[in-house]
Amino acid sequence: MTPAKKQPKDFESAISRLEQITELMESGESSLEESIALYSEGIELAQFCNKQLSDTEKKIKMIAEENGVFKEVPFEGEE
Repeated sequence: MTPAKKQPKDFESAISRLEQITELMESGESSLEESIALYSEGIELAQFCNKQLSDTEKKIKMIAEENGVFKEVPFEGEE
């Protein structure tokens, strides 16, 4: 089985694929070459998820200055 090498469409599908990869690798049924390919795909998916989380955090929180003190406030909408 050759893992798919396409960009996930969203965070949830990436997490789902990471769970599948984990199960496949834990089963011990993959060849060495398949395991390496799965591991590589898993790393790419983890990086995608980390970027999605980072981008989302930036959208949710803004830095606002209040009385000369910087404070994180919830994101209320894009300008």
